[in-house]
Amino acid sequence: MIKQLGIVFASGGLLLASHQALAFSVSANGGKDSFGLEASQSIAPGLRAGVGYFSTDDSGNNAKAYSGSLMFSPYLPGVDLAVGGRYQYQDTHYGNGGGLGIGGSAFVDTPIPLTSVGGYGFYTPSGLSHGDVDKSYEYGAQARVNLLSQTYVYGGYRYFRTDFDGRGNQTLDSGPVLGVSVGF
Repeated sequence: MIKQLGIVFASGGLLLASHQALAFSVSANGGKDSFGLEASQSIAPGLRAGVGYFSTDDSGNNAKAYSGSLMFSPYLPGVDLAVGGRYQYQDTHYGNGGGLGIGGSAFVDTPIPLTSVGGYGFYTPSGLSHGDVDKSYEYGAQARVNLLSQTYVYGGYRYFRTDFDGRGNQTLDSGPVLGVSVGF
């Protein structure tokens, strides 16, 4: 029985390891006073886990955010869609805390070859937050240009705002952003 279970788990592991959708990607982006890094890995077909770091000094805010996400990406021709959750911890001079945000992204192909446009957004309601963070939201719009398979450059706009207990709503970052994402 134990030998049979071992064979089943080994076969499943080889199947998952050989699946092309199980790709690793790294993304880096920056704005006037901000930068971010993200890494994500497919853990099953249509399911990605990721970690990220973001730092901004927009208007002297001096904020850092650390995140972990789990996103579901169904196959849809011509649309790159992802929905799921992202836990984010914020370390700012307004306060420290975090929460579970709900959101995702959607990008659609354009008539321009290798180009897509879309946006993303995450909302963390007060019921899913802790520490000094009452609620938070981040959203953005982007245009992407594929350079190679799973590798693209992008440009767009980011808006990141948090409501801190006792400090009110604070815009942590807003403005243009440029980046690159490399897939392996």
